[in-house]
Amino acid sequence: MKTDRIIGKGLIALGIAMLFFGASLFSYSGKPLDPIISTIGKYSFLLWIPTIVLGITILNIKWKKKS
Repeated sequence: MKTDRIIGKGLIALGIAMLFFGASLFSYSGKPLDPIISTIGKYSFLLWIPTIVLGITILNIKWKKKS
């Protein structure tokens, strides 16, 4: 029970971190980045919404089972 809450909150925090990481790489204007870091930034920016939705879903499923 408590583990699912931790996982849900962790996924929400991960999604928010992915948003900031991806956005910072899109606005980066320095020397060219390593292609791996650039690819990670692209996927982070694309997948931050599904990560947050998954975290909220996990929290809601456990909340409904509790009631």
